[in-house]
Amino acid sequence: MLNKDLIKKRFEKSILTYNSNASIQKNMAEKLISLVKKTNFKNILEIGSYTGVLTRLAIKNFAFERYYAIDIVNSKKYIENLSSKIVFELADIENYNPECKFDLIIANASLQWCDDLFCVINRLKDYLCEGGIIAVSIFGEQNLKEIKDVFGVSLKYPSVEELKSKLGKHAYIEDELISLQFNSSKDILAHLKYTGVNSLSDKHLSIVQIKSGLKKLNDIYQNNLTYHPIYLLP
Repeated sequence: MLNKDLIKKRFEKSILTYNSNASIQKNMAEKLISLVKKTNFKNILEIGSYTGVLTRLAIKNFAFERYYAIDIVNSKKYIENLSSKIVFELADIENYNPECKFDLIIANASLQWCDDLFCVINRLKDYLCEGGIIAVSIFGEQNLKEIKDVFGVSLKYPSVEELKSKLGKHAYIEDELISLQFNSSKDILAHLKYTGVNSLSDKHLSIVQIKSGLKKLNDIYQNNLTYHPIYLLP
C-alpha cells in the first residue's frame, strides 16, 4: 500500500517549484490533449489536477459545460481561478463518488500514485456517459530506473505488456523513453524533490547510502534520469 499521507505532504511542499521543474509532465499533458480528437463535452473530470498543468491545456482546447478537478492536495486556488466552469474537490480517486457522469475523464502523470491502477481504470468506465472517453498518461516500468537501481526505491510501474494484457486489444497504448541530463547527481535529487517525486518511498536512507547513490548516479549513469511515459485510451 502506498503511503498517501507522505505523497500528499511531499506534493504540498513542491507546489511552488513544480511548474518550473516538471518539463516531462508538461510534455505529457500536451501529448495527451492531442490524443483526444473530440473537442466538445458536457462534463469533464480531471484526476490529479494539482497546479493546473493539464487543466490549462484542457480549457484552451475543449469546450465544456462543467469541469470537475480532483486532487489529494488542496490546490483549489490554482484551479478554480482558471474558469468559472471549474469545480475543485479535495478527493482521492480511489474512494471518489462523483455526483454525475462524464463524457471525458483525463489524468496526466497521476494514476501511478494509486494502489490499484487497473481497479481505478475499471471504475472510471462506470463514471462515463455512453460514448465517453478516458485519456490518461502514466509512467511505465523503466521510469526512474536509475533511482531504483542506486537507492532501491520505486513505485510499482506497469509494463506495456501488462497494460495490453489487462486492458485488451481495443485499448490505445503508446509509450516513449525520455532521458534528462543533469549537471550533477545532487541536481537529480533536487529535481525529484521539486516535482514531488521524492515521495516514491518512505524508506529512510542513511548519509552513507545517499553519498554512495549519488556517486553511482554520476559514475554509472552520467547523471542521466530516464522517464517512461505511457499514454492510454482504455
